[in-house]
Amino acid sequence: LNQVITVSRSYPIGQNIDLQPGEQLTVEQLLYAMLVNSGNDAAEILAENFPGGRSAFISAMNTTAEKLHLVRTHFANPTGIDEANHYSSAADLIRLADVALKNPEFSRIVATENAVVSSTGSPTPHILNNVNQLLGKIAGVKGVKTGYTEGAGQALVTLVERDGHEVLLSVLGSTDRFADTEKLITWVYSKFHWENLTADIGE
Repeated sequence: LNQVITVSRSYPIGQNIDLQPGEQLTVEQLLYAMLVNSGNDAAEILAENFPGGRSAFISAMNTTAEKLHLVRTHFANPTGIDEANHYSSAADLIRLADVALKNPEFSRIVATENAVVSSTGSPTPHILNNVNQLLGKIAGVKGVKTGYTEGAGQALVTLVERDGHEVLLSVLGSTDRFADTEKLITWVYSKFHWENLTADIGE
């Protein structure tokens, strides 16, 4: 997380935080830019600095997807932008989020509403605002990640916890991901209840 990476070029594709050549940031700062502010430039920079470079990073993404049995997922880039042979499913995104959230650093970052990243080589800090409008608004929401492309529509993977019960939700192809997710949260916690299935064996 403390490794310092130098930005080699700008990546003005899609959502970005306008990182410029010569800026130096830590891996942790780039993760905040990527996961809080959906910075495609941060994702590209991280991939570029992976051992073996960007292509090796994408290969590692697909290897991990296979290990996690994400059978309807294939990566062609590190950002999620529309590209041939780049796809996933709502169920696979839930499986991936479930694994990722076991990492405390990931879990903490995706629950962050706002942050400031100051890099060496830039006179002004980067102000990060989480795109997820449910954070701080809907009780129990703890992340996870927004997404949008013309091909995928609005996407949102959400972790919510109420009364000690965690639920992961995934919405794809939406025209209002936040309203759709809010409805799902209300539905889940009003229609389902949790039972303690611990049996008193022998009694």
